[in-house]
Amino acid sequence: DPKVRSAWRMMEESATELRSMEAGLVSLHIAFGSLDIGFALIVLLAAIWTAIAVADRIVRPIRLLITAADSVASGNMDIVVPVHAVDGDVANLSRTFNKMISEIRTQRDEILEAKDEVDDRRRFIEAVLSGVTAAVIGVENDRRITIVNSSAETLMSLPAREMLGKQLNEIAPEVDQVLSEAASRYRGDFRKQIALVRGGTVRTLSVQVTREEVRDTSDSYVITLDDITDLVIAQRSTAWGDVARRIAHEIKNPLTPIQLSAERIQRRYGKQINQEDRTVFDQCTDTIIRQVGDIGRMVDEFSAFARMPKPTKEQTDLRNILRDAIFLREMGNTHVSFQQEFGDKPLEVQFDSRMLGQAFGNLIKNAVESIEAVPSGERDQRKVLVRASLDESRDRFTVDVIDNGRGLPVENRHSILEPYMTMREKGTGLGLAIVKKIIEEHGGQLELHDAPANFDQGRGAMIRVHLPRLEPVPAAPAPNDKESVYGL
Repeated sequence: DPKVRSAWRMMEESATELRSMEAGLVSLHIAFGSLDIGFALIVLLAAIWTAIAVADRIVRPIRLLITAADSVASGNMDIVVPVHAVDGDVANLSRTFNKMISEIRTQRDEILEAKDEVDDRRRFIEAVLSGVTAAVIGVENDRRITIVNSSAETLMSLPAREMLGKQLNEIAPEVDQVLSEAASRYRGDFRKQIALVRGGTVRTLSVQVTREEVRDTSDSYVITLDDITDLVIAQRSTAWGDVARRIAHEIKNPLTPIQLSAERIQRRYGKQINQEDRTVFDQCTDTIIRQVGDIGRMVDEFSAFARMPKPTKEQTDLRNILRDAIFLREMGNTHVSFQQEFGDKPLEVQFDSRMLGQAFGNLIKNAVESIEAVPSGERDQRKVLVRASLDESRDRFTVDVIDNGRGLPVENRHSILEPYMTMREKGTGLGLAIVKKIIEEHGGQLELHDAPANFDQGRGAMIRVHLPRLEPVPAAPAPNDKESVYGL
């Protein structure tokens, strides 16, 4: 039927159209789903960004504080944290932080300024301490050494690194005793004179202890040591010179009449005395004359020491002075071997030949007497070596008188240079004192040493004399080392 076929076609067309519409509906659903997902993502991202922005707004002031704290920790005190009123409590914290940093910066500047001032004072004090001749030692209340200057190093014969931090009684027990005595007094400086022994040399020191009172801490002390050895020796020498003048004056006057009277008695009554008493008579008168002569020679030494004349200098070869001094002693001491080492070059300068001849003659005489004091059999050969040379580096002459005698005392060696100090039973103690004065009048130095190791195995003594090649000029005292040095 045509109507049926027409309706069937219409139905088929409607079915086809319906299927097309169903296919389009799926695509529409997919499109709307994609749109929903995209919108949701946009909303999510916006929420995340908003959260991040809000969090950053909250955390930023704290982060600035953390950054500022790190900067301050690294030493930057000039940083300032920005303050915003909208930050609330964090703004108050930032404001407090800035105030704290400002106060710290001010205190730091004050500390640095105080440190610079302390450094300046320290450098000034160090310059003063290094320049003063007195030895200075700083000591804490527990007797630990905290400060020493260069003069203290020289006096103690120790470098600073070996003294700092040590106990005072380990370095200088003599000074520690003075400190103990000073510590028992509550106030005021304490001064005392002591003898300090170093390397066999005795030095006379004037010690002053000053207490430094520090609030809320233990006291500390500053010890000043002045080496007054040369001053004491000079005062003693002056005093002995005055004594020598008085002795010479009081004793010399009656000596001549005593000697003349003894000689007159011997001449006038010698023939009248019988043979039995003649021996006793001659012995007594000879004793008087001989003893008067000995006393006269002693008085002459007193006079020479008390009235040392100024040297009359003239151009002289030092070698000739030494040769003459050796010759005079060699003739009367044939049992001693005298050796000379002068070199070939002349050692000429302005000297007083008579005074230097007396000085070196006395040194050689002492060397011979030191050898004779050694018991026989202890030395294979008795010998004296006299050598002279020019020290061009120091522009001076050096003369050594070396013997293999009994040597010099180890302790307090320098005392034999003082008047009336002698190692011989019948010595006057003026020989070396006169030699010392003569050498000083020529601007020289006198040193006492043990004999060198290459001379008879180091047995004996060596007296060393330094004489300036040119006219002497005032100079600073020679350094105080382990040897006894006296002179300029």
